Order: sequence, then C-alpha cells, then structure tokens
Amino acid sequence: MKQNLSLISLGVIALFSATTMSSCSDSSGDNSLQPIELSRAEEQVCADLSDFSVDLLKAAVERSGNKNVAVSPLGAAMVAGMFGNAVSIEDRGELATALGIDANDFSTLNSYNAKMLATLPRLDKSAKVALANGSWFDQYWVSLSDQYRSILENDYSSEINIVDFKNSSTLTNINNWVAKRTDNEITKILNGLNPNDVAVWINVLYFKGYWKYKFDKSKTQKEDFALANGLKTKVDMMTADEKVNGILSYKRIGGYMGNPLDPDANFDSIYVTTVCSIDYGNSGFSFNAVMPDERITIKDYLSENSDILFKWPSNTRLLGEERSGASLYFPKLSLSTDIDLIPLMQSLGVNTIFNMENGVGMPGIGREEAAVGAFKQSIKLDVDEDGATVKAVTVGKGELTAYVPPTTAKFNHPFIYFIREESTGTILLAGTVMNPNE
Repeated sequence: MKQNLSLISLGVIALFSATTMSSCSDSSGDNSLQPIELSRAEEQVCADLSDFSVDLLKAAVERSGNKNVAVSPLGAAMVAGMFGNAVSIEDRGELATALGIDANDFSTLNSYNAKMLATLPRLDKSAKVALANGSWFDQYWVSLSDQYRSILENDYSSEINIVDFKNSSTLTNINNWVAKRTDNEITKILNGLNPNDVAVWINVLYFKGYWKYKFDKSKTQKEDFALANGLKTKVDMMTADEKVNGILSYKRIGGYMGNPLDPDANFDSIYVTTVCSIDYGNSGFSFNAVMPDERITIKDYLSENSDILFKWPSNTRLLGEERSGASLYFPKLSLSTDIDLIPLMQSLGVNTIFNMENGVGMPGIGREEAAVGAFKQSIKLDVDEDGATVKAVTVGKGELTAYVPPTTAKFNHPFIYFIREESTGTILLAGTVMNPNE
C-alpha cells in the first residue's frame, strides 16, 4: 500500500459580538444598500453554489436523525476552493461536480470567493461581518508552487504559514489563531496533528446582525415546541414588532380546490407552509425560516422542494397561495454543533480526494499522492430579540392550528433556516432546528 500524506481541511463558522478579526461595523453615516455586482460567470457560480447549499443541507439532514443541523455552504466553498486549487485538474473532477463548477476552470470560483471576501464585510454598516482564511504547511514535506501561493494570497487572502508540524507549538498556534477570531468560543478545532498531516486550511466566518425591526422583549414568553417524536419542550417564544410579519402559504395536496380561508375548507387536503424572512440593518442580509406542515417531515420537504427552497421568495411555486401579514412568533435560539463534512461530500459523489488509500495529485503543494483527511465545521448560533449572532447554525419550525386557517406564523415545530446575502442569494448559513433546547 502506498504511504499517502493526509491533509486537514477545516471550515469554521463564528458569528458573535467580538471584533477580534478584520471586520466591518459602522452604524454612522449612509447605510444605503449597495448590491454586490457579479460578472456573468460569477453569477453562474453563485447559482451553482446555491444548489450545492441545498445538497449539503439535505445530506446533513439525511445523517442527522432528529438532531439539529447546521452547515455553512460559504465556509465549505472557501475551504474546498483552497484545497481544490492544490489538486491536479485530473483529480478535482468529483469536487467540481459537487460544487457545480467546471473542473478545468476554478478561476471563476476563485474570483467569486475573492469578491465575497471583499464585499460581504462592507454590505451593511450596522452588522459585524468578517471572513478570514489561514493555511499551514509542513516545511519538510510541502513545497508550494508559485501559482498556488498566488491563488491563496490574492484570491483567498489567506495567511500562509510554513512551519514544522512535528513541533507541538504548531498545533497550539493553529488553535490559538482560531480562538482569537472566535472570541475564544472555539478554542480547539484540532485535537492533534498526525504524523502524515502536511497541510491545514481554515476559514472563519463571523457575522453579527441586528434586526431592522426588533422583537419586543417584554412580549417574549414560554411556549410549547413540538418535537419530531411527538413530545413537547418549552421554549422562549419571541413576538415580532408589527412591522415584521410572517407568511403563511397554502398548498392543495388532495382533491379540495376551494378557498383555504373558507371556514368550511377541507384541511385534510391542504398543507400549510409557514415562512418568514427577517431583514437585518439595511436589508442586505436576511434571516429566513421555512416550517413545513406538521404532517411533512423536514427530510421529505427538503427532498420535494430542494430545487426552489433557497430561491424563495423570488419563486412563488414554493409559497402556493399566500397570506401575508400574519403575526410572527419565533423561538430564541442558542445552538452549537460540530459536523463532519467528508461523509456529506462523499454522498454528493466526492470520493477520490478523501481516499486515504490512493490519494490524489496535489501539484499546488508539490505532492504526487495526498488526500484530504478531515473536512468539518464547528458552528454556533444565537437568535434573540435584538438580532442573530452566528457562531453556529440552528433552525426552528412552527406548529399549525388544526382545521382553522392560522392567523399567526408561530415556529413551534421543526423548521429549516438560512442566512442569505440578498443581492446574490449567497447562503452564509443553513440548517434545521429540531429541538431549540438541544
């Protein structure tokens, strides 16, 4: 058996109040929205990554059972871009297919990621947004090509560290780098370095946004949240300002074709989807949640609506017959999760690059045989009356009033959520909330 070198790739998401990394937060002056402008090629990459976002979330839900799920498609694309550019064109096909891009042309992915790094921190002055990339390479086993070094520096703004992986200080320095950029929320992203480890790529995403219209703290009260197993748990349910409304949409599943708002409507044939989109600051970012009818599982809903989920609200096929202006109730959240991305990527057809038996060629770091030995995310998410702090992802889902047209958009059973940059549709975070108290 060939002795191959394993490479560690980590995607870290952290959003909270500290300003320990280069970020943008300025509540003074003009905060009018300046949409991000993409080239036609970058628009296509953005659309492809939207599909990848859904695929990644579906794969995570498939493996999660009834546990909370959180993934950062943007963080995954950043780290995949960093190690993908090191891989030979012949060996990056599966990765490119999963991301939806051309294996022969990673340059557009690189320019798209570069644009996100440059523009997202400046999009909303009331928010604190920062992205940071770091790379570490073993000085005895790695020789960076000039082209690969240029891509890391210019497209990914990555710190490049050529160090001795056998020295215990390297592990300490990597963990300290992450801790510094997550306000010590994530202090140990790596437990150790194996003898065959020669490279580490890390992305840290920081986001703290304040609602355009805040929830009234005095109205927050304990409410039931129905779990997928039929049990209930108590949550702190927030009530929105009257300017923030949920949306209820009605889809006729069976033979009933009448008005769903009719008192005599046959609700056995109507499924209600509960939706909300809550704007931050200048509406450059939004927090979105989609709660399927309680008779539909999150897994089935994702399967049936995966092609349009993240395209809402531009695609009305998801909403069906809409009733807006509903009072909005949403649970406070404080969630944390770690997720291994390798089995998720393998379910999307990416195997060769993670194959520890045969490995792949990585001319970018001067190795003929290598593999990505770890690819994971550590995520934290807090949602309260003031806004959302992304240290990770959490999702909530609401219950419906049986046989009566709902008048409230109350997220009180499992739901899907995502944070999106509005002008491009870039998904920063996506997940499900199965139990807000987990």
